[in-house]
Amino acid sequence: MTDDSSLHHTALSSPDSGRLPDETAGIADGATADGNIHVGYWDGAADDRTLDQATDRLTDLVAGRLAAAPGRHLLDVGCGTGRPALRIARATGARVSGISVSHEDIDLARIRADADALGDRVDFRYADACALPFEAASFDGAWAIESMMHIPDRVAALSEIARTLRPGSPLVVTDVLLRSPVTGDAADLVRRTCRAFRSPSLPEPAELRSALDRAGLELVEFNDIGEQVRRTYQAFADAFGDIAPSADERHHEFFTFTRSLPRFGALPQIGYVFLVARRP
Repeated sequence: MTDDSSLHHTALSSPDSGRLPDETAGIADGATADGNIHVGYWDGAADDRTLDQATDRLTDLVAGRLAAAPGRHLLDVGCGTGRPALRIARATGARVSGISVSHEDIDLARIRADADALGDRVDFRYADACALPFEAASFDGAWAIESMMHIPDRVAALSEIARTLRPGSPLVVTDVLLRSPVTGDAADLVRRTCRAFRSPSLPEPAELRSALDRAGLELVEFNDIGEQVRRTYQAFADAFGDIAPSADERHHEFFTFTRSLPRFGALPQIGYVFLVARRP
């Protein structure tokens, strides 16, 4: 796993889960970074990591905050097609349970787990983050990579995650962040981005802090790493560039919109949150 010391963080002393649509997930999985459908992390302009390496780097930073180790059971909320869960399980020896509301994601994730001979330590199931099918205090840690942006009731989801965590266990959340309100053309671009990715809205800093507090979680770190992930938007636009859906394709809007991702990612109001919370 990669050392997380380069993550620029600020320690604080106070203060219906979804992914891509089923029919889209398989195509996105093949078009993006070796199955990763989340942002990459680069230290700066001189960092020459590929998109694949940078997306794995973000996963490693998440794992570092989880203190994953053999014997620990972790929850992946919005597991996508399973690459982060499998990478963390393989590198740390931890057990991982992943959930998604995409049947296609779950099928692909299970195929990956079997191919990697990790089916005994990693399981994936269809489940809603607001109604987790797990007993209270089941997990030693949890993470949600780009899941909160898809969840309408974030307090409910965070409360459910908190319920399933053992006391003292961490939760790591990473997601696209709306740093400040947008108006005019920028607001229209954000609205179209949310519509294309089936997001009710992008989380804002104050909303996330309030939701964590209402869920009974203690905020430990709140980092905006927007500049370190910004290169992803152009890379994803390039990855999807060869897909030319027909006008009657159900997800024509999604694939067409990916050409606008670089403009969206360049908005100064768009950041990326990397936060760590803890169940007291």
